[in-house]
Amino acid sequence: MTKTSSPVKLHIGGIFVVVNEMPRAVKWYREILGLPEDASFMRSATPDMQTIYSIPLGKTNLILDSMHRDNLTPSPNHLFMLDTDNINQTYEFVKALGVHVLTNIQDVGDVKFFEVLDSEGNKLMFCEETEKE
Repeated sequence: MTKTSSPVKLHIGGIFVVVNEMPRAVKWYREILGLPEDASFMRSATPDMQTIYSIPLGKTNLILDSMHRDNLTPSPNHLFMLDTDNINQTYEFVKALGVHVLTNIQDVGDVKFFEVLDSEGNKLMFCEETEKE
């Protein structure tokens, strides 16, 4: 891709996910991503707290936002997708965690994916790119 004179960088710095209950959302996302519990945050967290919580994902941050929860309507569309190298293993992993899985693994040729609801009712996707022959 050729870059024009735009000062905007070619990457997304952060993705905001509005959440209703911050401690529940932090626990859910950290568990799904295989990150250890953030004990210092969890000690001071309350279900009704209004704050933001950032989880670094490489160059992009997943930003949980409970400051705007009065307007929270869970997204019926995918907020984003999380990549995996093994869709079957990921499917079994999230099921074992008790995640609300919406679909079985779908194979559409170049990608395999399945959909879940996060702790706040938002739809997310897990996706594995398959090798092109």
